[in-house]
Amino acid sequence: MPPLFVEKLAVWHSSPQNKPEKAKVILVHGVSEHSGRHQATESALLEAGFGVVRFDLRGAGQSGGRRQWVEQFSDYVEDVAVIYRWICRELSPSPLFLMGHSLGGAIAIRFLDSYQNAFKGCILSAPAFQLGGAISPLTVAIGKQLVKVFPTLRVRGTSDKSAISKDPKVVKAFLEDPLCHHSNTLSQGKAILDELPLIPERARALLLPTLIIHGSLDRIVKLEGSFEILKNLSSQNKSLHVISGGYHEPHNDEDRLEYFETITTWLNRQLSV
Repeated sequence: MPPLFVEKLAVWHSSPQNKPEKAKVILVHGVSEHSGRHQATESALLEAGFGVVRFDLRGAGQSGGRRQWVEQFSDYVEDVAVIYRWICRELSPSPLFLMGHSLGGAIAIRFLDSYQNAFKGCILSAPAFQLGGAISPLTVAIGKQLVKVFPTLRVRGTSDKSAISKDPKVVKAFLEDPLCHHSNTLSQGKAILDELPLIPERARALLLPTLIIHGSLDRIVKLEGSFEILKNLSSQNKSLHVISGGYHEPHNDEDRLEYFETITTWLNRQLSV
């Protein structure tokens, strides 16, 4: 299905077939990828009666903009705001949930700091906070100096791509996907690395029902970071579901059915409260 374009952002909206829409879920993808890699999640949500709005962040997938580039982290937050305002203008009203994976989780937390009153709840999938150590402190220090002079300079990603999923077909597809980009601009890297230490403080502002899901063997984003986020959330309705043996992308891993069952059960529970 070809995307719609909203202010240069590629957007897809899907509604359940032959059943009423219980609510809408906005999906926010991670770094170096695009929303099309979350179509299995989209299908599971549609089957459970939830509408889905997914979109590619600026500079990613089919959206416009310089590849892997932002000047500041708030650029990503504004992308979510653009999609939220479009939903309010163009789509039929229904309860809204926000779901972010990895970097998308960090973006969701920051976005909800201003917009949480419009949402029924939030799902954070392996939310970016404590990184798995793929970037050395020396590399970070050098990058912070170089970005002042060469903000558009691209640096090859150093994370272990095999750590995204135990399914080798998923890893191969990710590496060969022309819409995925495995290098990052220094400006993007600095914006992300400057934001991540602020995640616990931002989590304290969240009162929304929140579900965090994280694989126990995630080497890209540490599970310990999700425990820290959970501890800092101000919500009285918060939980962390750990997928035993899960890697970084539970929606694309061998345990994906557990993941889909967990999120759809949780969403239904929030609607019944």
